[in-house]
Amino acid sequence: MIMVCIFVDASIWIIQFMKAMRDEKGDMIKNAHLLGFFRRICKLLYLRAKPVFVFDGGTPALKRRTVIARRRQRENAQSRIRKTAEKLLLNHVCSS
Repeated sequence: MIMVCIFVDASIWIIQFMKAMRDEKGDMIKNAHLLGFFRRICKLLYLRAKPVFVFDGGTPALKRRTVIARRRQRENAQSRIRKTAEKLLLNHVCSS
């Protein structure tokens, strides 16, 4: 049994899945990149190919935007927690 190695540029796959995997409204399917990777990996393994993923080059724009959005969400959540803690402390001090 011969197993062939297939080298895959993972960032290209991610972009392909996000562009191609759409619902009936034309919106990107949630977790399209994960579903696409899973399906292609299964197909390659079925064909007895061994995928070797390459992650090199710059960060894709989508990943940069996602990281920035997550950072903002985290900062907003921390800010709300701080404000709530201040209000609780003020309420506790003022009611004592």
